[in-house]
Amino acid sequence: MPRFRAALATGLALALAAAVPAGANCRILKETGKCIFVPKAARHVPDFAVGDAFPVYKFSMLIDIDRYGLKPVDGAWRYYKSGPDIYRVDATTYRVLEIIQGYRRR
Repeated sequence: MPRFRAALATGLALALAAAVPAGANCRILKETGKCIFVPKAARHVPDFAVGDAFPVYKFSMLIDIDRYGLKPVDGAWRYYKSGPDIYRVDATTYRVLEIIQGYRRR
């Protein structure tokens, strides 16, 4: 009986591992710390990568950051929005410091 249970547990673990591929895109929900699967149709490539020069004169700086649930600005950087993504950009070099995807608008 113990061998049967061990085999059953192993089989279930393998089935679950096959159901969600290792490279599956998931987002961590800040409130709970749980991973939420993002379907392939909802994924996209950001317009800019970390380290890229961000054209700050083509985009508007975000002023009402509470609306997007973002952390307060506590340094020489600003938030900008391009398409569905928000970028944290250095205020002096205009380099992208962070890409924020999947934010929740309030």
